[in-house]
Amino acid sequence: MADPEDTDLVNGTGPPPPVPPAPSYSTFLPWQKRCIIAVVAFGGWFSSLSSFIYFPAIPALASDLGVGVERINLTVTSYLIMSGIFPALVGNAADKLGRRPVFLFTLVVYVAANIGLALQNSFGLLFFLRMLQSAGISGTYSVTYGVIGDLFTPAERGGYSGIISFFLNTPPSIGPVISGLLLLRWDWRAIFWFLSIVSPCCLLSMALLLPETSRAIVGDGSIHPKGMVYRAVIPILAPPPPSNTRPSNNEEEQRPLPDTKPKKPTSVIPNPLACLLLLRHRRTAIVVGCFGAHYTIYSCLQASLSTLFTEIYHVPGLVSGLTYLPFGVACAISAFGTGRILDWDYRHTAAKEGAPVDRKRGDDDLGQFPIEHARLRSVKFSVALCSFFIVGYGWSLQQRTHMAVPLVLQFFIGLTEQGIFTGLSTLLVDMHPEASATAQAANNFIRCETAAAGLALLDLMLRRMGAGWTFVLFAGLGWAVAAMLWVLDVQGLGWRQTARTGARP
Repeated sequence: MADPEDTDLVNGTGPPPPVPPAPSYSTFLPWQKRCIIAVVAFGGWFSSLSSFIYFPAIPALASDLGVGVERINLTVTSYLIMSGIFPALVGNAADKLGRRPVFLFTLVVYVAANIGLALQNSFGLLFFLRMLQSAGISGTYSVTYGVIGDLFTPAERGGYSGIISFFLNTPPSIGPVISGLLLLRWDWRAIFWFLSIVSPCCLLSMALLLPETSRAIVGDGSIHPKGMVYRAVIPILAPPPPSNTRPSNNEEEQRPLPDTKPKKPTSVIPNPLACLLLLRHRRTAIVVGCFGAHYTIYSCLQASLSTLFTEIYHVPGLVSGLTYLPFGVACAISAFGTGRILDWDYRHTAAKEGAPVDRKRGDDDLGQFPIEHARLRSVKFSVALCSFFIVGYGWSLQQRTHMAVPLVLQFFIGLTEQGIFTGLSTLLVDMHPEASATAQAANNFIRCETAAAGLALLDLMLRRMGAGWTFVLFAGLGWAVAAMLWVLDVQGLGWRQTARTGARP
């Protein structure tokens, strides 16, 4: 007699077969992802360090090369301009060709530029090699955030973006200190020799350990590409090769797993204008514009810091370098704290919307999820508070209060400013998970070019308006940013849904 359950299955009236679970967002193990983030963040660390370690050496360079300080300042401006242009090419190349080959190529250029800078003896070579140095390292910023989109679901990106932000934003504080200590014992060449010694360590760690993570090349990590340019020498951080078969109801029948063949890049020619095309989206333009405005404020505050403290409080060179520490400590604290807050805000928004949070498999669509509100929920408060601290900072310098007052305000500016950078960078990855490095390149272009313009006007503003009104103007820019982010918070989901219908991009 036939089993009733078997009869039901034959007749199609029995319970449906269980639906297999969706695949994980990434097959990299958690400890592998953490190690990969540490390696790429080490590379991104040099992007900021190369700029800020240079500032204390400007007077010595001018004296040794026999040129004015204003000419050496041109190398700072040119570095910033190149830092905006080259990531447009590097970011798009990383999305098309993969993260690993781009990292290796740019770091080779960077190491060569550092050695050249340590050996050069003329302003012309200094100017050219600083641009080459910027071309080599500035793109690692955008590629580093691209790896975040490769490995992590939206529910966990906030925490790891905080770790990346920590690495990328500590150099403005420790860079001048390292430079000051090197200048106490040696001359300005020691700064470039220091970079020439440390940066090959990063290059070697990437060559030996870093696997390819681009989802356009390796998918969720289960695709193993051919060629050493995509494969680590020591594959300890690569996920194990997938089995080419999977069990079925009939043990003798085995079927191959789909989509495990290496993918070829869709195009081998990077498009440097691809990042700017993303700005046609209102949401992207607002995020990038707000980031650029606050990066301009941040750059002007940092660039004027040692000069103002030297003029007002008559501090020596090494102490002037130490004045960067409160801002750096605040950035370090905020980077980790903001990452956790972003993840908490995501879970809170998901619970409010009744949306499941799957940290393992993720949801790259986010079509019905208000990701703008989730990311900006706490960032808006940071934007508003930051402007108040900036006003207080400017007038504390104008009124020549005790040096502790602007230093404390610096700490709180760093605390809020870093929260803004981390939140907006994470939102940008959420908006463009399929082209996260290209999106960060657009962000990098705008922030560097606006910062260069701000720095070009900074000295004139300080002389004509004084520190108090100059930073009031910067605070007003910050409040304008807060208004734009409020609009994005309210309208962001509606704009995305409208774009899906093709009514407007």
